[in-house]
Parts: sequence; C-alpha cells; structure tokens
Amino acid sequence: MLRRLPVYLLLDVSESMIGPPLAAVEEGVRLMLRALKKNPYALETLFMGIITFAAKAEAAVPLKELLSVSPPKLSVRPGTALGAALSLCGDAIAREVRRSAPGDKGDYRPLVFILTDGAPTDEWRRPAEELKKSVPRPGLIALGCGEDAEFGALSEIAETTVRLADLTPEGLESLFSWVSASLAVSSKAAEAWEGDGGPAVSLDKAPLGNGLSLVKAGEEPARPPRSRLFLHRACQKTGGLYLAVYRPVPGSGKYAAAGTHPLPADFLSDGAAPGPPVDVSWLTGTETCPYCGNAGIFFCDACKATYCRDVRDMSGNYACSGCSKTYRLSYGGSFKIPGSSG
Repeated sequence: MLRRLPVYLLLDVSESMIGPPLAAVEEGVRLMLRALKKNPYALETLFMGIITFAAKAEAAVPLKELLSVSPPKLSVRPGTALGAALSLCGDAIAREVRRSAPGDKGDYRPLVFILTDGAPTDEWRRPAEELKKSVPRPGLIALGCGEDAEFGALSEIAETTVRLADLTPEGLESLFSWVSASLAVSSKAAEAWEGDGGPAVSLDKAPLGNGLSLVKAGEEPARPPRSRLFLHRACQKTGGLYLAVYRPVPGSGKYAAAGTHPLPADFLSDGAAPGPPVDVSWLTGTETCPYCGNAGIFFCDACKATYCRDVRDMSGNYACSGCSKTYRLSYGGSFKIPGSSG
C-alpha cells in the first residue's frame, strides 16, 4: 500500500489577521498548492489537511490527496484558540493517519505547520503535550508572524520555530515559498525512506528566504505589551459590526487610529472572551465607521457595546441604538471600554 506523507496546516484566522495579512495567507496557500501540484514527488506522497483557529478550531480541509486540495476561503473571528487547534489536529492524526503494523509500515511521520501572529487565548500546554505523544508522533514546525507572535509558547510546542519579522503580504509570500520548498524536499526524501517514521523538514535543504529567521531555544524575542489594539464597534445607523485597529505612538503611551474593517454579522457568535479593557484616553486620531462615515464613538455602559457616533451633533439627549438608554452627551473624559483578545 502507498505510504503517504500527511501534512497539516494550522492557520490562525484571529481578528489581528484582518485585511491584507489574511488575504496574503489565502494567496500563499493557493500558490503553495499550485507549486506542489507541479512536483511529481509531492503528488505521489503528499496528503494535506487544513485547520483554522480563532475562538474555536475547525477542520477547513480534511486530510486528502494533494491533487484534491483546494485553498479554503478564510474568514476572521475573535480569539486565538491554539490549544483547540492542537487538540483537533491530534484527533485528525488519530483518525486519518495509518499506523504501522506487522507487514505494513503505515504512513510517514506527519508534519504539522502552525502559523500564528499572536498569543494563545486558551489552554495550550496540555493539548501540545498530548499531540507530541500521538502515534505516529508528528513533526511540529511553528511559523510566528510579526512582533505580536508569542515565541515562548511556540518554542515549547514545536521542534522548529521560524520567525517572519514583518506581517506583510510580501513577507507571507516568502514564508509560504519556504513551506512549499520544505514540503517538496520532504516528499522527495520520503520516496527513498525505508525505515519507520519519515523525513523531517530540513533547514539545510530548504534554506530560509528573505525576512525569515530561525528562533533558537532560549533566544525567543520578547512579545511587546499591547503592540496593537483591536476594538469592536457597531454602526449606529446600520447595526453593521466593524473592527477598529490602533497602533502605538512611540514614546506617548497613546494609540493612533490605523483603520477600520467591516466584520461579518455572526462575528461574535463564537463567544470568545473579551481582552483587557482599554481606556479611551489612550486613543487618538480619527476612527471612521466603514458603513456610514461617522468619526466618533459612543460606549453604552448598559449594554456594554460601542457604537459609531456623529461628532457634529452634541446637543440634547442621545439614545443608545442598541438598548435605547438615554444619555446626555459630552466631550472628553476617561473611561474604559471592552478590549479584544486580538
């Protein structure tokens, strides 16, 4: 029976990936699959599954032969449930990977690539240990993207940790090019593999490209506190959800508005826990609602939701569009609003 090389991609689709980064991951997966499908060794041996994770983990593509794999459409959600993704991957390996038996060597050792740009928001150590004890035991490769990646956790989980310094479309293209080259080398090595297990990803045979570096144990870069803020909003006129992104202003202790992104209507349905609260006195710049163009915000302490607001109208009373509680509007002040886990 044909020995397969099972490969699992675990892709972070948390809200911090919104916009160009998520689009670049989609394109990177597409280009990787296109390149691998031109490789006869990969076509012969590679089987691939794709798991996405945010507030929860989902099997976007069950393990199947390479030729049948299509890049999934990715959609952002709150949270970074890496532990749930590791558990789901362990379940998939137990169910989908053939074990060795007398007279049958079974599949090669699975390879698991974990791509994330943040820190886990759930318990991940126990799922990681359980995954490492799986039979067959997978080879774990972590791909940490940008300055917010939690490399301490990734180094505990993975045998090999690769860092992408800047979370840009160009950087992600370089990252997926390396993953594609690594899988091409691994599939070719698998063809000549005679023993149990299987070939591991080799940095010597698939050297890292521009912007990528190997993270060594004990030398993990520190994760800066609150390098970006992600805040949930709703349009007071349409009810549409959107995400406001803020970036730090060096040396000021403040965060400047860096864009807003519409969100799907069911964005908060996964029930992710909110992140640390944010004081509005930290925020500066103009945040524009992508639905109606309002440039202000209003927080309702009754329904705990934040809505866009027309800053030109500060007269009289104001009724919350969510729960209808009435307020007397005023400028300024320091109060806290719910943050996001990113």
